Amino acid sequence: MSDTLEIPRDRWKRPLIIPPDGGAPVAYTRVSTLAKALDDLNNLMAWRQRKTAEGLLRRPDLLTRLSGAVATGDPDADWPTKRELNAICDEACEAAAASKGASAGTGLHSLTEAIDRGQEPLFMSDTDRALLEDYRAATADLEPLDIECFVVNDTLQAAGTFDRLYRCPDGRVMVADLKTGKSEHEYPLASCVQIATYANGLRYDPESGARSPLHADLDLTTGLLVHLPLSGGCTVIPLDLTKGWEAAQAAAGVRQIRAWKAADLIRGAA
Repeated sequence: MSDTLEIPRDRWKRPLIIPPDGGAPVAYTRVSTLAKALDDLNNLMAWRQRKTAEGLLRRPDLLTRLSGAVATGDPDADWPTKRELNAICDEACEAAAASKGASAGTGLHSLTEAIDRGQEPLFMSDTDRALLEDYRAATADLEPLDIECFVVNDTLQAAGTFDRLYRCPDGRVMVADLKTGKSEHEYPLASCVQIATYANGLRYDPESGARSPLHADLDLTTGLLVHLPLSGGCTVIPLDLTKGWEAAQAAAGVRQIRAWKAADLIRGAA
């Protein structure tokens, strides 16, 4: 089982990848970013707006700070003011505990990783212990072959780290990702895109740029979403990677289109 590799990154945290034919490293899209290209963000934006409003009520000092930020006129008139408003909104969301689920999810990733490495976590709350028992039961028939494996997908110029490479009872090997959000099973598109991109990628050595297959028995048609919500219970959900790979290629196309400038679309533009 591999340890997490140190991957060089640019200032936007994109992994810098040596091209297959060698040469200077190139910034690849993070797989998690690629997977979001097809997302309908309306529900997420509405949730963030609600949390911002709640946070402003919880933190009157932020309301005072907001008043000061817009005291001189149009809040969209200059970038420093917009940057300050963004910071206020971020702090308001944090005040409403908007990141609580993400923080707990990060912790659960580490705890399940320890279990799959054969290490019993030293410190756990009763709640976490119950969640880990759910995880053990749901994955009892799956053999972890690799943990936190970094791969590159040169076709899409995307790269990232997936959570597990499992051998299933029937002998097939599948890429799996652990998700702790409560609605992952209802909206699996992003997970399917991520896992398909990983499965169609290659292991990557950041020192040499060398690529190698994930596994000789890898199943490219099916991946696994391990859903471990904070509310309890754990379910292993098989995903159709044929559709996921089709969606991943579409997502890459969407990102290319979104990068077009006005000059790319206006005929005769300088």
